[in-house]
Amino acid sequence: MVDLRARTHGAGATRAVNLVVLAYDERVAAGEDGEVTTHYLDARVHPGDRRAPGETDLALVRRTGARAISGFDNSAAYSPTQLASIEEAAGPNVTELTDPNGAIVGRGYGVRADLLIAAGHVVVNTRTVEPTALSVAPDGAGRDIRSQIVASMSAARRARESAGTAGGTGADHEEPSRDVLSV
Repeated sequence: MVDLRARTHGAGATRAVNLVVLAYDERVAAGEDGEVTTHYLDARVHPGDRRAPGETDLALVRRTGARAISGFDNSAAYSPTQLASIEEAAGPNVTELTDPNGAIVGRGYGVRADLLIAAGHVVVNTRTVEPTALSVAPDGAGRDIRSQIVASMSAARRARESAGTAGGTGADHEEPSRDVLSV
C-alpha cells in the first residue's frame, strides 16, 4: 500500500492526489433484482503524481484476497453514485482495460481527489473528485496505464535494492505482480 504519511510526503499528502481508478466490469455486487449495488474499485496513485516516485506499491488498499490472481486484493467498495462522480470528473480522461486476449474488461479513470479512511481503508473522497492533468492513455512508449504503474513500482524497487535498503515504504510486503492489475 502506498505510504501517504506527512513525514514521507509533507503536509497535505492526502490532498489533491492524482489517481487512476480501475473499474473492472466483473468486480461488482448486485442485489436480488440484479441491479449493481456496489463497485469494487482499485484506486492507485497515478505514476506521474509527485508522491509516486520511490513508492513500491501505488495501491490505496492492499490486503490478501483468495479470489485475486496474485493473492492480493486492492479494491474497496464504492456505491454506483460514487462511481458516477468519478466518471463525471474524469470526463474524457478514461481508457479501456483489456485482458491479454484484447477483450475489454473494464475502464480506467484519471481523477484528482482527497483521500480519507473508511472501513479501515484509504479511499477516494468522491465529494472532492475533480479532473486531473495526468492522462491514463498509453504513454509515448505505447504502455497502457497499468504497465506504467508497474514500471513506476519496479523502478522504485530497483532503486531501493541498489541503495541496499531493506526498510521503508513497501518493504514490508511482497512486490505486487502484473497480475494484480489485470483480470
